Amino acid sequence: MGMKNGVTHYIKASVDIFFPDGHVCCELCPILETYARKQCRRTGEYLLDTRGIGYECPLQFEEEQASEDHSKSPQIERDSG
Repeated sequence: MGMKNGVTHYIKASVDIFFPDGHVCCELCPILETYARKQCRRTGEYLLDTRGIGYECPLQFEEEQASEDHSKSPQIERDSG
């Protein structure tokens, strides 16, 4: 007999998160928890500085599509600790 009350598989889901004018940082991310301390809801990482990206950030960033203004590129900075 097989397991009747267990999980047999999971389904992966994803979501698009957009940052304004290529300014990528935790402060603008909807996954940021700000009730008591600034913490990533996805990784649980406590963030001291949310002006950059946390060390454990799981987001996968795509290059911007060709646009009218090629001088603007995403500013992605990882928090060093």
